[in-house]
Amino acid sequence: MLTCLVAVAFAIVAGRLPAIAAEELRVGVSIPAAVAFVPLQVGIDRGIFAKHDLVIKRSDLGGAARAHQALAAGSLDIVVAGGPDLSLVAKGQHALAVGVITVAPRQTTLIVRNDNPMKTPAELLGKRVGISTAGGLSEWVVRQLSRQLGFGASGITAVALGRDEAQVAALRAGQIDATVMDFASGLRLEELGVGRIFLKVSDYVPKMIAQAVYAGNDVIAKRPQAVRGFLSSWYETVALMRAEKAATIPIAARQMDVSSVVAGKVYDELIDNYSRDGRFDPEGLRVLVDSLVEMGALRSADVKAFYTEEHLPPR
Repeated sequence: MLTCLVAVAFAIVAGRLPAIAAEELRVGVSIPAAVAFVPLQVGIDRGIFAKHDLVIKRSDLGGAARAHQALAAGSLDIVVAGGPDLSLVAKGQHALAVGVITVAPRQTTLIVRNDNPMKTPAELLGKRVGISTAGGLSEWVVRQLSRQLGFGASGITAVALGRDEAQVAALRAGQIDATVMDFASGLRLEELGVGRIFLKVSDYVPKMIAQAVYAGNDVIAKRPQAVRGFLSSWYETVALMRAEKAATIPIAARQMDVSSVVAGKVYDELIDNYSRDGRFDPEGLRVLVDSLVEMGALRSADVKAFYTEEHLPPR
């Protein structure tokens, strides 16, 4: 018996027998060009997910609603999306938030056209602002800004337009006054002479769980080791990105569709905004949940049933 086991082991090492098959995970990205989700592509390109015996089948979507619809339908196993999507999880009870991606909304900006005469945030009263989808981070931004600026919940009108391309087209056509977009997208539009960053959301909401990883109920129940492998890969990738700027910039530039110069600026501004361990910081979670309750998106501030740290790598 021992001889047989030794022979099998040598055969695997020699490549004559197949190794353990890698496990496929279908991963949806709510906003494909967002800097918050760059670690997914870095981890794929650098072989970190493969090292954890995972094959990532990536799907780029057009906002929170589509992402969670696919997750609820079983078309996806995992979604990387906005922190405010916790309210969608509470409504659908189709998934759990399993890890934090970013610890503050520092990557989120309001962008206007270059020729827009607005100079102060107070001038946003009554304006139309483009968002990706209802119920996601971008709508949360519009409603929170409206409240923070003293306009009430509906002082700024959110207009759902889908992907960044549609938002930019509407901005250029004058159909909206501003749009909620990623910091990298704002820098790219400035570089192209099309738009300018009007304000940063973090000036109004300095700490909040802005993006998170969501896993469907089915994959959590039936393949918990795959969820653990995904999260281990993700935070290992974040550590690699922090340590290897030069290797990260080309992948980030391609994924965000920006120049290397812009990608470098984004890296310097936001690399420390990624969570290193995925834990749900109590203060960041409180700010998120309180705002969702205030907006009517959550009935209760008790969200213990909608997130878990069980699958995170040990500290």
